[in-house]
Amino acid sequence: MAALICGMMFSSCVPYDEYGRRIYPPKKPGQKSEVTDPKQQEIEAKREEMRKKEEQRKKELGITDDTMKETPDGTAGGTGTSELPKQTTTPPKNHPVAAAVPGKPGFVFSPFNNKVVDVRGIASGTLVADPQYPAADKKHFRVP
Repeated sequence: MAALICGMMFSSCVPYDEYGRRIYPPKKPGQKSEVTDPKQQEIEAKREEMRKKEEQRKKELGITDDTMKETPDGTAGGTGTSELPKQTTTPPKNHPVAAAVPGKPGFVFSPFNNKVVDVRGIASGTLVADPQYPAADKKHFRVP
């Protein structure tokens, strides 16, 4: 009986999240993970290889960690003169334009579900997210 009580007390001291999964302590810097699954070991090896390639590329370009830090005004700081290659941006999508609600200035009909959305104080042409959808769905429209 005493062993059962001690076992229950010990298991209650292990941290679990709200879904009943065990919470493991964070890894310390330089500590190798103890992955036993061969696929996970392969993934870890690829990550390590990619990290080493990135460090080598930065070294060749003369980029150090202190050149990549941002200053308080939001610009890249440091004294390095080299720059990363220019990233291409994707062209803006053509988002639908909402329809204004007649007789109610500042309100529009959502083009996705025809529900009324309050857009008071938002400039015309501004891209806004439809509040009826979660952010993961990314339903955006323009204010007329």
